[in-house]
Amino acid sequence: MKKTLTAMIALTLLSSNQAIANRYWPTEILSNWNLYLNNGVAYIQSPQFAKHCQYSRGQINMDGTEFNKALYSYALSAKARGKKLRYVVDDQQTTCVITGLEER
Repeated sequence: MKKTLTAMIALTLLSSNQAIANRYWPTEILSNWNLYLNNGVAYIQSPQFAKHCQYSRGQINMDGTEFNKALYSYALSAKARGKKLRYVVDDQQTTCVITGLEER
């Protein structure tokens, strides 16, 4: 009985037609970009941002986690030194949340 129930649940989950979003590094590197804070969210805005991202920007949630604090610090440092940026976003969302950064 347990095996049948487990198999049914697994089959249901695997056969679901929901789209699963993928994170990716967009090909265009940001050379002209701005970093700003608004209502507890840090935004990186650029005309070179991925086209599916609303307002040509991505956000770093300032929720107090060490990871997001580090992302913001990294972006702030790159901006202060005039570096170009690569970033990771979800390919299915228009409100793009940045989940990785690399300076160039």
